[in-house]
Order: sequence, then structure tokens, then C-alpha cells
Amino acid sequence: MTLILFIPAFVLTLASAFADARTAGEALDISSVRSVVITGDASDVTLTASKSEPHRANTNARRGGWFSFWYSSWFFNGCRDRSAMRIDGTVLKVEVMQTTWTDFSDCRPEVSANLAPGTMVRIEQQAVSARLTGDFANVAISSKAADITFDGHSTGIDIIGAAVRARLHYVTIRQDETISIDAQSLQAELDFGSGVPVDYSVIAKASYVDSLEPSVPGARPRVSIKGDFVHARIR
Repeated sequence: MTLILFIPAFVLTLASAFADARTAGEALDISSVRSVVITGDASDVTLTASKSEPHRANTNARRGGWFSFWYSSWFFNGCRDRSAMRIDGTVLKVEVMQTTWTDFSDCRPEVSANLAPGTMVRIEQQAVSARLTGDFANVAISSKAADITFDGHSTGIDIIGAAVRARLHYVTIRQDETISIDAQSLQAELDFGSGVPVDYSVIAKASYVDSLEPSVPGARPRVSIKGDFVHARIR
């Protein structure tokens, strides 16, 4: 009798677990979103700000490493997307969750979105690899380890971290740009285009600054860099 009662209960529990699971790669309409906040564990983040493509966001998980093909072929759970994503008013909130510790090879959470131009972005994660392309209002990134690639325009970029690599390329200059980077170890490449006056300062214990032009006080873009060990290239 106990076994008969147990089987239906087990089936219902299993079915409910699958019903609550969000399909990996499922897109969310973010047409109303004007701010994005990404928190949690490490992830790959790809954000664009384009009018020509639908404004959508999704999370995913992709397995990497030399053992990934064999592991995914043999085990059902594979590499599950455990991240949570929701819209609160005009704010898209994404909480990145790592997969279980029993995974044999790296399972990398991914966040991707095409935002409306002028959207604000804030990323607070343990580690992040971020690629941003397009026109953003402000970008703030805080992470212990960050690899950041930016190609577009943002009025403000604020980066805080322990180990940071930042490649920032501005495609347009509106003379309202402020860039602040504070990192213990920093490798930075900042490209504003030829002939653009830049007001920059670097405060560090040890630094190497490669710039073709001297700093122009009061100019915009204005760049402030602080750190222990800094290698910066400004163009």
C-alpha cells in the first residue's frame, strides 16, 4: 500500500520540477527596460544597445573544457541554466547562479540582451567577462576579476575591482564622458580617436602610462585611474 501511494507522489514531484524549470535560451521582452542590474556569481555578459534589433534578454549555460563533450553526452542534467531573470518596473534584474559542484567540467552561465539605447547598466559579480556594444547612459561594474570590452558610447563608466582588464573604445565623443577605474592590478586600453583632448590622471604604486598626448586639464573625456599596479594605454 505504501509503495502504491509513493509512486504517484514521486511522479507528481518530478513533473512539477520540470514544469518550474525555465527553458534555456528563453527570451524575455525588455522593451520597457531602462536599467539593467546583474548580480551573483561569475558569468559571461554580452550587452548591445541597438534600435535595429528586438529588445530581448536571455540567460543560458554553456559547458566548456576538454571533457565537456563526453560529459554532456552521458549525463542527463548536462549544464543547466540556474539564473533568475525578472522585470521590476523599468529595471531588468538578473541573478546569476552557478551550477552544482558535482559538474565534472566548467559550466559557464551566460547573460545576453539587446537594450534600448541610453539604458543604464550595473554589474556586481564575483567575476565577469563583459562585452558591451552600443550607446549606454552609464555603466558601473564591480567585480573581483573583470575582463571588459566596450565599444560605443557612455556618459559615465565606473569600474572597481581587484584584477581588471579593460578595453574601452569610444566611437563618438560628445564631451560629456567621465571614466573612473579603481583596481589593484589593471591593464587598460582607452581609445577616444585621433586628436581628441583628454584630461587623465593616474595614481598608482607602480604604473606605466602610454599616451601620445599630454593630459589637457578640464577637457572631456576625463579619465581617473587609481590602483596598485597599472598599465594604461590612452589614445
